[in-house]
Amino acid sequence: MGSTRNNIIVLGLVVVLIGVAAYLIFLRQPVTQATQLGLDLQGGVSAQLEGSQTGGGNVSREEMEQASDLIRQRIDRLGVAEPDVRVQGQDQIVVQIPGVENPDEVIDIIGRTAQLGFYQVLAFEQNPNTPSDEIDAVQNELEEDLRDDDAFRRGETKILFEESPAFQGSGTDVTGYVVREQPDLTGEELRQNGANVEFDPTSNNRIVTLQLTNEGGNRMADLTQEIINEAAVSGEPGLMAIALDQDVQSAPEVQAVLSDQISITNDSLPGGLPEDEARQLETVLNTGALPVNMEIISQTEVGPTLGLSSLRSGLTASLVGFALVLVLLVVIYRALGLVAALALLIYAFLMWGIIVAVPVTMTLPGIAGIVLSIGVAADANVVIFERIKEEVKRGRTPRAAIQAGYDRGFRAILDGNITTLITAFILFALSSGSVRGFAVLLVIGVILSMFTAVVVTRALLGLLSGRGVHLSPGMMGVSKSSVSAERPAGVR
Repeated sequence: MGSTRNNIIVLGLVVVLIGVAAYLIFLRQPVTQATQLGLDLQGGVSAQLEGSQTGGGNVSREEMEQASDLIRQRIDRLGVAEPDVRVQGQDQIVVQIPGVENPDEVIDIIGRTAQLGFYQVLAFEQNPNTPSDEIDAVQNELEEDLRDDDAFRRGETKILFEESPAFQGSGTDVTGYVVREQPDLTGEELRQNGANVEFDPTSNNRIVTLQLTNEGGNRMADLTQEIINEAAVSGEPGLMAIALDQDVQSAPEVQAVLSDQISITNDSLPGGLPEDEARQLETVLNTGALPVNMEIISQTEVGPTLGLSSLRSGLTASLVGFALVLVLLVVIYRALGLVAALALLIYAFLMWGIIVAVPVTMTLPGIAGIVLSIGVAADANVVIFERIKEEVKRGRTPRAAIQAGYDRGFRAILDGNITTLITAFILFALSSGSVRGFAVLLVIGVILSMFTAVVVTRALLGLLSGRGVHLSPGMMGVSKSSVSAERPAGVR
């Protein structure tokens, strides 16, 4: 059963580990923040997006992987913790974001393709103060009117719209613009992280500034010079539409040649661009355009109340199951069961510390993985204790029976746990999301259970026997009538 010195070292290590776990759980940060909860426990939003090429055509797996990375970057910039973004099938992406306060806003950001385009406005028409329920009808009327304009040429031009709060009065100002089919300048000319939210020094309005590359600056100078020249000839104001995903964000009048520094404004609102809108625009521009068009085909919101209910149910089931295991161990194995129960409590606390330290996002499948690993730990003790009882029945002394029980039971425990670990590794490699979290917690739980169910219990029993504590057959759940009166040869 090992020397007393070794047993003390093992138990000293356990005390240190418990101290570290207590620091991580209670002292490093509030306990409510120490455990990271997943979507099903904390609430949040889950969305399924489908990718497609402009004008039809199949998307490739590589394009969807790129889109998945960009979506993850956008979510990270929003400060949302532990999003789960994964490609599903050939053309779909599943996004799960726990703890999000404004699901619609987040989904809107991640689904944008963020194709930035700069267009010379060839003709435009506006309908101010449009009621919200008439916007679609007004757009259709504007489109019909603009298609009759001399500037519109089928196949060479297109019509884009801008919707902005009414400059005067109420409702929405809806403006249609005739622009060339392809943008005169694209977002590819934007410098890396070149979009920033700032304030106009003149009006103090919030704006989004765009820093273009040198080549982009030269092309912008040529474009704005062309707009100014044509405006001088026609006598009409020269406008440049800045569009994101076919929606015009701003269409300022060009009064001077621009270079590599331009800005997106909304002077119709007091204070300029709303802060949320400006931050979203900054995020999608700096993370780049998605390589494919994205359409949200389903969206599910998990309310915090439902998540809290799931958490309570999961914890209640776990605690009840854990308590029943402890009671059964004590009832069946008496003193040995008490030692095993103590080891299981140590296991549970260390497991919590590991979850906080890694950190592992807790989900309902993750809780199931922990419960399963508790069963594995209890099973290891059962295997050993049954061996011990067999040895006691054969007439061995309790101390020798315990020694033999651990020696003979360890191989069976090791084989069983290795099989479980292989299964968990395969599950981790072939799955994703919460199922992968289940596999991670199962692996951690199995390894930790080997430590507490075998090493810690052996050290505890060894230390007790070394201190002269006599464990009678009855204290190990063995009746006197079942103990052999004569010890077989070779049995101590």
